[in-house]
Amino acid sequence: MYRSVSPAADASALVETSLELDAVDGVGAGSLVIDRDRFVCKRSDSLLSAIEKCLDNGTGDCFIVDDEDIVFGRVTLEEIAGAILSGTAPADLMTWPMTPVSSPETTRECVSPLLDATGRLIAVRVDRGSEFVQVSRPHLGHREFRAVLATFLSSWISSRGPHIAEFEEAFAAFVGTRHGVAVTSGTAALHLALLALGIGPGDEVIVPDLTFAATINAVCYCGATPVIVDVDPVRWTMSPETIEPALSVRTKAIIPVHLYGRPAAMTPITQLAQRRGLLIVEDCAEAHGARHDGRNVGQFGDVACFSFYGNKPVTTGEGGMCVTNSDTLATKVRRLRSHGMLPDRWYWHEAIGFNYRMTNLQAAIGREQVATIGETLKRNDRLQQKYRKRLGEFPCVRFPPPLGADDEPITWLVCVQVPAPSREAIIATARERDIELRPFFTPLTSMPIYREFWRDCPQSAGLAATGLNLPTSDAVDDKVIEKIAGVFRDVLT
Repeated sequence: MYRSVSPAADASALVETSLELDAVDGVGAGSLVIDRDRFVCKRSDSLLSAIEKCLDNGTGDCFIVDDEDIVFGRVTLEEIAGAILSGTAPADLMTWPMTPVSSPETTRECVSPLLDATGRLIAVRVDRGSEFVQVSRPHLGHREFRAVLATFLSSWISSRGPHIAEFEEAFAAFVGTRHGVAVTSGTAALHLALLALGIGPGDEVIVPDLTFAATINAVCYCGATPVIVDVDPVRWTMSPETIEPALSVRTKAIIPVHLYGRPAAMTPITQLAQRRGLLIVEDCAEAHGARHDGRNVGQFGDVACFSFYGNKPVTTGEGGMCVTNSDTLATKVRRLRSHGMLPDRWYWHEAIGFNYRMTNLQAAIGREQVATIGETLKRNDRLQQKYRKRLGEFPCVRFPPPLGADDEPITWLVCVQVPAPSREAIIATARERDIELRPFFTPLTSMPIYREFWRDCPQSAGLAATGLNLPTSDAVDDKVIEKIAGVFRDVLT
């Protein structure tokens, strides 16, 4: 999947060559990477350098060149991982048994070199459409790798270590709150937030019908009664109009969920809560960086909860965080996450607590992820614009409705709505072509386990029947979007 060009080829010649490649290869357009240094190591470089290049370029591939830039071979993260596990990995690349670059022309490779007549590497062609594309994939680069490696070598790998406090401070600063308390998951964060607010048996808590099950499960963990409400058709979140009819004398709290990165109308919701004496726990699991009325989500509630699962804008693999401006609530959450122990008295328990502590290894990753969240959100926004442009030819495909001037949603996963009868066929056809698409969450009211809390939620049901999440990660390029457009075309026309 490579061709030779003149040794004097410049950038414009490379673009022409890439167009010629498209015609010759017959496999469609691929991206030509002029900045080849992202994919190159010298033979004298360390194996660590090759690992970091493979991570940072997001493809898992690195080409090894000699001092004249003649390609000697290639290495992949998969090969390196195998060698490390078997104990055969050398310290540098001089003796590494590299894979030749002269693969058969029929091989569909994600990454292929463009060489001149002497074998010198000129550029790299990346075609993500030739590999399986997940709906989401975290970008873990050299920063995260170094942080984990250093933490491992320090032996501070459990729930004690400096990175936990560093991550808590960095993420709380990003949200704009005084305190952050890192925990094992977004679900654990919701559970602890409710407990710290005193939610328990006899209390009712308002939750939206269209959300991940963790939202309602956390209420049930506390022995409280969840009250399910419908969502607004534009925001896709609960609103004052859906909340008010569900209120009773037993209502103690509401959990607005900023679904798929779209902020709930927190200013009027907060005003409603204040009038009725209600507590607010914001579920911000999918909305890192979204804003409403000039403020980040997470600043409106008594406590706000974030998830750091592998598909979130900030990830620690598994993990979560409670953020709050209340010293008292932060202290309660910290105590409850660690078996109810006092921080200054060993093995003295003042409450029935939980082992919801994040590890120092996870926090090391999270600290580095916070530093690059702006880049992640910009990338996702760019992908949404590309999808909008390419899928705009299909009148029956709808993107999320625009929000008002006071709202700044983020792109977590690119969302579309398609005709309900066609959705499963779109998902199945995409799977046949090595592309993962996912439907929206299943409404809580449609699942038998929550039947006792049933309420009529037509807006939620309609969104759930038509919603589709598209791949949103570094693994998506123009070729992938073109393949997805082909799936839509074949099913919908």
